[in-house]
Parts: sequence; C-alpha cells; structure tokens
Amino acid sequence: MKSLKSIVTASSLTSLMLVATILIGTTSIIYYVHQTLGEIEEALPITLSRQERDVGVLISDVSELIHAVHLAQIKPGRNDIDSVRRGVEKIEKHLEKIRESYSFNDLIGASAIHAVINPAIFDVGNWINHGIYDFPPDSPQTLQLVEQRAADANREARALYEDTADTALRILSLQSYRMGMFRKVTIATLAVLSTVSAVLVFFIIWQQHTFHALRQSEEQIRFRANFDPVTMLANRPNFIEHLNEAVVQSRRTGTLTALLFIDLDRFKNINDSLGHDLGDKLLEQVGRRISDCVRSTDMVARLGGDEFTVLLPYLPDEMRASLIAREILEHLSRPFLLQGHEVYTSASIGITLCPGDGKVASTLLKNADMAMYRAKETGRNTFRFFTARMTARASQFLELDKDLRSALKQSQFFMEYQPIYDLGQNAIAGVEALLRWRHPQKGLIMPDAFIPVAEETGLIVDMGLWVLKRACEEAMDWRQGGRETRPYLAVNISMRQFKGGFGQDQMAAILEETGFPADCLVLEITESLLIEEDEKIYQALGSLRDMGIRLAVDDFGTGYSALNYLRHFPINLLKIDRSFIRDMVEDEGDARLVETIISMARGMGLVMVAEGVETAQQRELLRELKCKMVQGYLYSRPVSPAKIGALLTREISNRLPALHSATMSA
Repeated sequence: MKSLKSIVTASSLTSLMLVATILIGTTSIIYYVHQTLGEIEEALPITLSRQERDVGVLISDVSELIHAVHLAQIKPGRNDIDSVRRGVEKIEKHLEKIRESYSFNDLIGASAIHAVINPAIFDVGNWINHGIYDFPPDSPQTLQLVEQRAADANREARALYEDTADTALRILSLQSYRMGMFRKVTIATLAVLSTVSAVLVFFIIWQQHTFHALRQSEEQIRFRANFDPVTMLANRPNFIEHLNEAVVQSRRTGTLTALLFIDLDRFKNINDSLGHDLGDKLLEQVGRRISDCVRSTDMVARLGGDEFTVLLPYLPDEMRASLIAREILEHLSRPFLLQGHEVYTSASIGITLCPGDGKVASTLLKNADMAMYRAKETGRNTFRFFTARMTARASQFLELDKDLRSALKQSQFFMEYQPIYDLGQNAIAGVEALLRWRHPQKGLIMPDAFIPVAEETGLIVDMGLWVLKRACEEAMDWRQGGRETRPYLAVNISMRQFKGGFGQDQMAAILEETGFPADCLVLEITESLLIEEDEKIYQALGSLRDMGIRLAVDDFGTGYSALNYLRHFPINLLKIDRSFIRDMVEDEGDARLVETIISMARGMGLVMVAEGVETAQQRELLRELKCKMVQGYLYSRPVSPAKIGALLTREISNRLPALHSATMSA
C-alpha cells in the first residue's frame, strides 16, 4: 500500500507539474509574441516614415546646394562660395547620420542613395575648397563642374528615392502577412495545448479521487495498527515504539523519563455487572481523563483490557512524576456517568524511571508492572515507585505538599527577621524577612525543607504574596512606634512568582493596603532569575524599580555570576553568599574572591552585603575590604518582630539613620 501510494503521489505531482509548466510556458510565449508583434506593428511604419523623411531631407539639401552653386556662378563673390561650402557641410552631416542610423536597419534602400550622393559630395567638397586642376574654387570652370557633379548625383538619388514608396508598401504588406500567419499558428498551438492541459487536468482529478480512496483505506489500516479502537489512544505496538525512542533519547542526553503503568481497580466487576458496552465507554472516559492530566509532549496508551500506560519524557525531576500520578488518581476517583449509571472506580499506578531503573524498554515495562502490583497490595487507589526509596521520598513530598496547603489556610506560617548592620555606622541598616512554619504535629519546619516543595507545586506564588503583605504590616508597627530609625525591609521573591504574574500591580496593592513606603523595601532575587531571557521578567523588574523599590541579588557567587546580567538589570545591592564568608579568614583564595566582588560592585555603584558573618575576624576583614553591610549570627540570629522592635529601640540614642539615601542611590 505504501508503494502504491508513493507511485500515485509521484504521478499526480508529475502531472500537476507538467500542466503547470505547459500553462505557464504557453501563457509566457503568447504574451511575449503579443508584445513583440505589437511592438513591430507600431515600430515598422514609424521606422519607414523616418527613413523616407531623412532621405528626402538629404535630397532636398542637395537641391539647395545646386541652387547655391548656380547663384555663385551668376554673382561671383566670397559670400556665395561660403554658402556653397556650408551646404556641403550640411549634406555631409546628413550623410553621416544616415550611415550610422541605417547601416543595420535599411528598409527602403537608404544605403544605395548614400552610395550615390556620398562620392559626389566628397568631390564637390574637395573642389570647392581647393579648386580643380589650375582653376581656383571660385572660378566659373570649377563652379560649373561642381554644379554638374551635384546635379548628376541628385538626379540618380531622386530616381532611387522614387522607388522607396513602393518598397515601404511592399515591406508593410509582407510583414502584415507574416504576423497574421504567426497569429494563426499561435492560436492553433494554444488550442492544442489547452486540449492537452484539459486532458491532464481530468487525469489528475481522476487520479486524486483514486488516491483519496487509497489514502482513506491506508489511514484506516494504519490507525487500526497503531491505535486502540475503543479509547482512540495509542496501542501496545505504537507505545513500545515510542518508549524505545524515549529510552534512547534519555540515555543519550541524560534527561529523566518516567513510565507510569495504570491498572483500574475492580474493573472486572464493573464489566460483568454493566456489560461490555458500558465497560468500553468507561475505558473511553478513563482514557480522556488520563490524557487531561499530562502535557502535550507526553503519551498515553492502552495496552489492553483495563491497563493504561503514560510516557513522560524530559522531566525536571522524579517528583514531577508523582505529582502527575496523584492528579490522575484524583481525576479517576470522581464518578463516571454511563447511561444514567453513576460508576465509581479507582486505579493503581506503578512508576519507573529511566535511566535510573533500567535502560531497555522491556525492563522498564516489567519494573512499572511490578510497582503497580505493589500499589494494589498496599490498598489500591495509590501509586508506588519501582524503588522503595523513591516511593518513600514521593510520599513525603506529597504529604508535605498537602500540609503546606493546609498551613496557608490555617495560618501556621509566621515571620522572623534578621538584622543587617551598616559597618560604617555600626547600627541596623535593614532587616531581612524570613518565613517560618510551625506544624501542629511536627513542630518547627525550616524553609530549606518546604520551600523547594512550594516551588515545585506552585504554592510559592500564594505564599510569596502572603510573606510580602505580612512583612510590610509588621514593619509598619516599628515605624509607627515613634522611632526615628528607618531600616529597610528585605523580602525574597522567587522566579516562580515572577513567572506566575507577580509585578507592579500586585506590589502596588500591597503597599497601598499596608502603607509601607516603597523606598524602604528591598526585593531579593536569585542569580538564576537574571539569566532568564524573558522580556516580561525584565519589564517587571524595571516597573518595580520605577516604583522606588530597590532590588538585590541574593547568594551572589553561587550561580552564574555573569557581570553582563548585572549591567542590564536594575540592581541596587549584591549579597555575597555565606559560603565565601565562612572560610575567608583562613582561605586566602576566598578572601581575594570576596575582595574582587566588593571592588567590582563598588565600581558598578552597587551596595555590598556580606551574609553569614559569625566572627569578629570576618567582620574586621570585611571592614578592611570596604564592605558596606553585614548580616549574620555575630550580630543577631533571626528573631521575632517584637525583638526586632526592641533592638531598634535600644539604638535610638546612638545611631544615625540606618540607610541614608546615598547608600541606596545605586
């Protein structure tokens, strides 16, 4: 079938190309001929008329020359001889024009007239300038010979000129006959080509009709060979082929691929009680619900019976597979409506990963099948990874995700603040807001444990807005307590928040609701956000800067640290990561690196903040390196809002404003 399709397609394309070539070629030829004949018909009479006119003027000039010679004979004198000479020069110019114009386009015999007059004028010019024999130019003898020579040439030229009218008429008649015959031949050729084209078009239509029927038949055969007729999903052979390709790609690029093996729980009972027709409709709806849970690049297949598989290539991490599996379970747990019957079912899912669990398609299928049976053994309506360690990790991940959603609703989060000190003023310059979670059963959970989960699941968007609003509200309490200090407030913003739409509108709403001044707010972003080639993120950062909000790069030095990004983004502060500060006293390399970063920042007009300062030696070395601000346990651990207020109160009498406008002018 494939060979026949190729032949029909090639034949159709050839026929179409032939028809197109004939029609285009014929049209081009007819257009060219029409244009050419039109130009000839227009140009030929004009050319003939111009040649007749030029020859007539030449003969008239010769007649005037003869008349001038005759006058010179009657009234000899200097002026009469000059008039003859001017007449000769005028004729010579006309002769030159005729020679140049009609040497290759002589239609009426201008060259013959030229051949008669040109020698005569040459003799006349020679005689009238130099005389003849011993007679001077103005002698009666010379003038008589000049007149005779010119008269003879004029007579012969006039005899030839009388034939030009007949010659022109004959040329026009012949040309008209040729063009008429050519038009007839062109029309006949066009008729033949049009007939051939019509036959070819009919042949192509018939061929396309045949091809359409063949293609429909082939598509039906291919569909039956590659897709399940009940669910319209890929069948086992089709899925195995794509699984093999995904395994090869995963091994070559090192990317993560997950295979989900899904088996419906107690499907046999539903099939037996409701019948196979409703069972098939249930399978069809199950296939659609599974497809709704995956990406467009993923593949869902029905292997047979109530078994489905999902291929998830290019996963960022293994937890993404667990999130998709949980979503599939949630979708399948909802009731199905089958001809008035409300049917409930669930599924057991086994998950295996490539290349970690296997590098061959058959091995992965076997592993996923084994993991699926483990899910059934543990109570159904759940999923299991092929490895127990992965299952435990996924369970912890999903449990933490569930608890996070409850924590946001039940107000389990609270804020702590760590002071940031100005080394020059030895006073608090700002405070960094830090999120904390007090779980009702597990106690205090630090951000390192739950922030990655919030980032992965997207909860960080809502959490980030909550943190911003709460931090601004609590910071306003310090400002409204009669204190003279104005420390800035630093709040971390994640990349996921910017991609979720965070920007000027949300920030303006929070500032308006809390009353917190924009010029005392610093938003800390990571280096990874700077390398995002996303115009929306760049515009969002610029709009925040336009509001008066300052921007800081947190943990600088641990990411890409590309100065090019710092030049193009509206950054005010750099926070050196604590990993460089920790060993800078003992490690000369770290000390030089910190010195380089500080010098670079100072050259770019950026304020430097050193994180993780825990010893006096670190503080003094940073002071020597002209680092502007420091933050760490040497000064204070993260404390409650009330303790931050107390710290600020103790500094009222002996400190300058924490962050002068010049400090943040970058």
